[in-house]
Amino acid sequence: MKRALVATRATLAWVVLTASLLTTGLVAATPTDAATTATTYTANTSVNVRTGASTTKTILFQLQKGQSVVAAGKVSGDWLPITYNNTTAYAWAEYLDADKTAASLVLTGPAGRRSALTNVNVRATASLDADITAILDAGTAITVTGYSSGVFAQVTVNGATGWIHSQFLSTATDTTPATVATYTTTLKMALRSSASLAATNQATLPVGTTVASTGTHSGSYTQVVTSGKVGWVITGYLAAVDGTDDDDILPTAAGLRYVTPATLAVLATASASATTLATLTSGMKIAITGTTKSTYSQMIWNGALAWVSTASLSATKPVTDLGSSSLNKLEPYGKAAVLEVRANFPKITTIYGWRASSAYSSDHPNGRAIDIMIPSYKSNKALGDSIAQYFIDNGKRLHVTYILWRQRSYTLSRGSWKAMEDRGSDTENHMNHVHVSFEPS
Repeated sequence: MKRALVATRATLAWVVLTASLLTTGLVAATPTDAATTATTYTANTSVNVRTGASTTKTILFQLQKGQSVVAAGKVSGDWLPITYNNTTAYAWAEYLDADKTAASLVLTGPAGRRSALTNVNVRATASLDADITAILDAGTAITVTGYSSGVFAQVTVNGATGWIHSQFLSTATDTTPATVATYTTTLKMALRSSASLAATNQATLPVGTTVASTGTHSGSYTQVVTSGKVGWVITGYLAAVDGTDDDDILPTAAGLRYVTPATLAVLATASASATTLATLTSGMKIAITGTTKSTYSQMIWNGALAWVSTASLSATKPVTDLGSSSLNKLEPYGKAAVLEVRANFPKITTIYGWRASSAYSSDHPNGRAIDIMIPSYKSNKALGDSIAQYFIDNGKRLHVTYILWRQRSYTLSRGSWKAMEDRGSDTENHMNHVHVSFEPS
């Protein structure tokens, strides 16, 4: 139960709460507001945080430019140990700068839910002198952002940001997404790791499986939680249980179709002049409702309805042979990019795509990256420059996330080049090839 308090009751509420805590033996003394002196670092670009000091170790998450972390020790070799989720993790030291003055807001764990160990005060700022905006009962699931300031954890309560002394919160964070509605599956479906036909199948869900939706949709997929797993299923085959709000009842699919042309526009209405909502590529799988209008078929897109050209759909998956298993295993956006490179840059004769493992990211193993090899690269920089610029200029249309070329990185979101660390060889430093990564398709 949440009980909002006015600021004038703040002091009395803290006295009462502290007395209660002391009586029940949950705390030994009133918690102090003094933050332990810590050394913090701030990321100067996006950087992977791993379970160990090696590029072969598991990636926990990606720290973004401007985010700060607490050091768990000194830099050793190329790696900085940091405190994250009550353990020690590691990030490439060159991508972080030591803060002259400790950052007041640091990322110390994942976003999710933690439990109140007792009745707790929610404060307006990270201080025991701050106004109390609410009191939450013991056992309440509290949304945490993953950020801390001193001994306080940042939380979200009733849509507003607040602060709770970390001493009164459970140590473990439940990172399972919150759900908004419950459904049963009407078709045997794969539970994909991401919203893509090419993504890993975590489990096969029989007809009648109960799943809970997070309310998040991506293309033809809906994010769900079932049996402790978080994944994505095709939207049109989820039947809402009795009592579901009308706003959470999803469109029903009549069948599945594959996109056959190289690109296909998703339209807001059944008209060539309609607004384009998205662009699909060959091989993508979509759910149709069975409704047609003129030369268009109605489809399910982002949990709602849209339209595509009927003639561009097929009941069977189109076969696109790009000449190697490495390229044939690419997701559709990667395949479309290969075709564009071949059409626009005839001097390029070698392109690599999927591979089983990668030291620096999961893009190649997920089929979301290509390496465009530059012939005579030491004297042919201009060709690589023109290819990199092509993907920058057409990045939005081609669903590009970032480009690597000549020991530099270019992210579409940042919009500029940034120098990279020296990884060793010309191949590792992307001197002999342009690397392009894509969004999931």
